[in-house]
Amino acid sequence: MPFDAFSISLLTRELNDNLANGRIGKIFQPDQETVIITVFHPFPRRELNLLISVHPRFFRTHLVTERPGNPLQPPAFCMLLRKYLQGGRILRLEQPSWERMINFQIEVYDTEEGLTTYALVFEAMGRSSNLLLVNGEGMILDALKRLPATPRREREVIPGKPYTPPPVPGLYHPGNITLAALERIFQLSPSTHHVTMVLSRELFGLSRPLQQEILKKAGVPETLTVKEVTPDLLRQLYAEIDALNKQTTGKAFPFIQLDPGDCPQDFFPYQPSLPAESLRSVPDLNSAIVLTLHEQSQLALRQQKAEQLKMVLRKATKKAEKKQSKQRQELAGADDADTYRLYGELISVHLSTIKRGQTQLVAANYYDPHGATVTIALDSALSPVENSQLYYKKYHKAKKGQTKIRAQLERTAMELDYYASLDNALENLSSWADLMEIETEMVEAGLLKSTHKHKKLSSAKPKNQPSLFKADDDWEILVGRNNKQNDQLTMKTATAHDLWLHTQKIPGSHVIIRTQGRPVPSAVLLEAANLAVYFSKACGSSKVPVDYTEKRHLRKPTGAPPGFVLYEQYQTIIIDPDPQVLARYGLKDPSKR
Repeated sequence: MPFDAFSISLLTRELNDNLANGRIGKIFQPDQETVIITVFHPFPRRELNLLISVHPRFFRTHLVTERPGNPLQPPAFCMLLRKYLQGGRILRLEQPSWERMINFQIEVYDTEEGLTTYALVFEAMGRSSNLLLVNGEGMILDALKRLPATPRREREVIPGKPYTPPPVPGLYHPGNITLAALERIFQLSPSTHHVTMVLSRELFGLSRPLQQEILKKAGVPETLTVKEVTPDLLRQLYAEIDALNKQTTGKAFPFIQLDPGDCPQDFFPYQPSLPAESLRSVPDLNSAIVLTLHEQSQLALRQQKAEQLKMVLRKATKKAEKKQSKQRQELAGADDADTYRLYGELISVHLSTIKRGQTQLVAANYYDPHGATVTIALDSALSPVENSQLYYKKYHKAKKGQTKIRAQLERTAMELDYYASLDNALENLSSWADLMEIETEMVEAGLLKSTHKHKKLSSAKPKNQPSLFKADDDWEILVGRNNKQNDQLTMKTATAHDLWLHTQKIPGSHVIIRTQGRPVPSAVLLEAANLAVYFSKACGSSKVPVDYTEKRHLRKPTGAPPGFVLYEQYQTIIIDPDPQVLARYGLKDPSKR
């Protein structure tokens, strides 16, 4: 169900009940399309967060419980709202009849002018959505989207201009149409046009889903043409339109539609004509919008941000792989160390037979069981002893290089594992806080530059925690969702005899079974192993090895990246992921993630 005029009418009534007479506190603008206003309501005493978004796809307004990070430098529009609206009292919310608009009437006391009323106008119109602040004289103070006049757009939305509402898309809407007017519309419409086309063209305020619902309740097929509409069907159609209009003055009885995985997919301010098993009632329309439109918006934003971080990781991984390839080539060159040592030994053995100025030595290799000969190049300007010393010097240099390059290769391999663990964490996001933790970690690792865009979250806000799953008999299984959580979970939260699980040599989450000194039942171990596979790069695979050991057998090397641990005493279990275990924990089928 889109955020249409009908939804707005019922939501406006709900928001009026919550916001009217509330005082405006802080105002935030976390991004260019979103404003969040804190409202303190005196009775019952509570703090509310009103979100208004002009996103071209997820435009909406509703109450939220959380506030995203706030820019250190507030945008100009946010500063303007703070200047004029902070401390003001929300008088009421108004919706022009069947328009996709909400006017927030706000009363503010000015020391010079006394009580002044401002209108915060939210135009919920898809790509053209906007938020404007208008003064008591009807002049625009500013807007989130300034729109100068163009040959194709006469309406100006710029500071200092009179506010003009968007043009009304038609003459009739469900609130003012009569049966006679509806009959006249159908009489004048081309006989071959479908009923849906006539309603869309002549009656504004009806979204496509709303039209379909009206036609279903009226018993009018969507494919019916104007010439096939009987007077009885027309009267029934008008009755349903009129009934819909009357609902705007009542209370919403919202439902959400669930997909096959029981995830909220869509919302309706009424019970739609859909299979009952796919619907679930919710207490209010605000909750319905939060569960669907808001969550979809947050998911889209997370995916967009996650993809940006993944792009950074792909570049870093490609660079590290090139470095690894070069190091392997250098190691292959350093493997000549034993050859240099052999040449030095053979020259020393044959010192008496080598004459100064000789350019090569052909000698038997006494390490070769077949006694093969080797040809050794000599520097004619050096004595036999000096030639021997030269090869020993090359040997020591190559040997030292081998040690250095192998250490570099180990660090590069650890670096690539770390990048893979970050990528896995980005695949298992459950909240915006998860994403922010990963971004912070990438800044600390030097993968991203710190732009200081957002203030740190309030210290009063609970820290983002690992996921908790409860197996039978209240066994607790904890899963880290990123490297920082893995470090915290394994090295600080877990006790010595808690059981630690991780996919073998595969990037993934740390999983902890809280044992409290008890032996872990095999069923609990299997469920924890299933979770370890699900939250790893092996998700969706079969026959996945999962290592497990007590926490006391783990150690973290000095200087190792977050989430990296070493362990020696362990056992391994081979897992074929069980969909029933995942379903019991509310996790999606890996093939549908």
